[in-house]
Amino acid sequence: MTIQSDNAPDILTLEEWKGLNQQSRRGSIDDQEEWWDENFFSTAPGNLRTCWGPSAPIYTAPSGTKIVRIFFGFIGAFGETEGQPNTFSQPPPGRFGWMFLDNGNVDQVDLDTKEVTPIGPIWMPIVPKYWASAKVWRPRWVGQTIGEQGGVLFGSPKGLYAWDGQTLSSPGDVAPRWLTNEPLGTTPGFVMPIGLPGIYAMEVFKERLWVAGKDVISFSAPTNGADFSTLDGGGSFGYYGDKLTYAIMDLAASSGYLYVYGDSSTDIIANVQITGTGTPVDPFLTNFNYSNVDPQVGQRFPRPVGRWGRYHTLFNGAGIFLMYGGDAQVIGEKVSLLFDTVDTSQYYPTMAPANMFGYRVMLVNGRFTDPFGVTRNLILMWHGNIKGREFWSVASQKYELTNIGFYEDNSVITPYGTDGTNLYKLFAQPDNQLMKRLATKFYRGQGRTSLAIKNWKRVFAEIHDNSGRGVAITGEATTRGGGVPAGVQSFGFQLTPGQIYDIQPAVINGAGIAGALDLKSTSPDFTIERIQIAAEERTLFGA
Repeated sequence: MTIQSDNAPDILTLEEWKGLNQQSRRGSIDDQEEWWDENFFSTAPGNLRTCWGPSAPIYTAPSGTKIVRIFFGFIGAFGETEGQPNTFSQPPPGRFGWMFLDNGNVDQVDLDTKEVTPIGPIWMPIVPKYWASAKVWRPRWVGQTIGEQGGVLFGSPKGLYAWDGQTLSSPGDVAPRWLTNEPLGTTPGFVMPIGLPGIYAMEVFKERLWVAGKDVISFSAPTNGADFSTLDGGGSFGYYGDKLTYAIMDLAASSGYLYVYGDSSTDIIANVQITGTGTPVDPFLTNFNYSNVDPQVGQRFPRPVGRWGRYHTLFNGAGIFLMYGGDAQVIGEKVSLLFDTVDTSQYYPTMAPANMFGYRVMLVNGRFTDPFGVTRNLILMWHGNIKGREFWSVASQKYELTNIGFYEDNSVITPYGTDGTNLYKLFAQPDNQLMKRLATKFYRGQGRTSLAIKNWKRVFAEIHDNSGRGVAITGEATTRGGGVPAGVQSFGFQLTPGQIYDIQPAVINGAGIAGALDLKSTSPDFTIERIQIAAEERTLFGA
């Protein structure tokens, strides 16, 4: 139906999808930004696709317990056969999640078969920090001869434990060969260490295991994650200075450096070398450089920093940062109004990278207050440096996720999350219960048009149905300014099942200087190519 008017309408087009802006007021964001963008994923101009929802539960915590920390990794087949190492094959099997429960137990869950293996009471849950870490340790391979399969190390204030999927080695037990790299057929000569500091965080760096306590770091001998003897090249050192306010929060290796993230500062360890011959008169001695790279930016919470390629993302009281080499760059400006509302009374924010629709994003999970006044779980999603486009959006997954993490193989990064009761694969499947919500700028035009009272006439939506199950979108158009009767009007768009594409108009009748749209849908999987608004200029405000 044509627009009957003496004035040619102005057409406002939203199609570039430049991302969320929760930094500026709604009427002052860029015309191509979104004031609210929940569960929509922009892959390119003209392509705003809906996010998927979580999987069915992969694991459920035993009755009376809750999941408080989660870790993931690949350790392959189980166990070790004397004289005949296990055959190493790519996953699956061997893709695992390790669920740290609030009663001190850890359960292992196979991410493919959902088989659960209780490991036992091997960590110390200290409220509210829940200090803990898990690191896969893979032994060296020599030539064409396959070494032991490897396993995972669990650390907490209770101590260091080693697990290969079948056998648990506790502090004081004989250490497994896959951790010590002792040859098969020889008598084991090392025990699992006792008295390590912390353990608040762990990392594998330069063929050594590094563990951190509150303000102390210990490191193992080369290639032996159970040997912290100074005679063999291991050792410990404390922090001396005034830049670490409370505690070391994480250790993270990248590009030849070991980053030591304190709560308010960042240090690095580099140039790790060993001297000596290993004799009593000339013991091995490990030397390295320890220096501060940022005295004011650190990781606020005792949770892993985000891994973004060779860089790290940090969450602290000053914002969200990208540690770019030794330079901490603020990346969270566009979500600053959300960031300022973070609520840590129930759980701490956690971060995880993820691959979605062929793109890598960084997920920042936490409890925030949205611009509509509701405090709830949200995932802030950073689309960093995607073909020259860098922006934010927001997602949710129906549940109050208290922790997120990730599993990676074949360079595919899969996010997981827990609500304390169940473990879910995130963004796993089209979901007809997941709310998708989009809110535009309060448009008013440029120059003279920005102060003209307008009649808002039509909304047009160009929609693609990716699932074939139909699309239903409800909307509200709000007008304001100019001293004329304004208000809110409802409209909608619908594609019937099997209708893959359409451009649809919706009639609205409002007047004012500015107009904005709010769209909602629970349809499972669709793409908005563009939204257009038709408005007529009537008169200059105040004329």
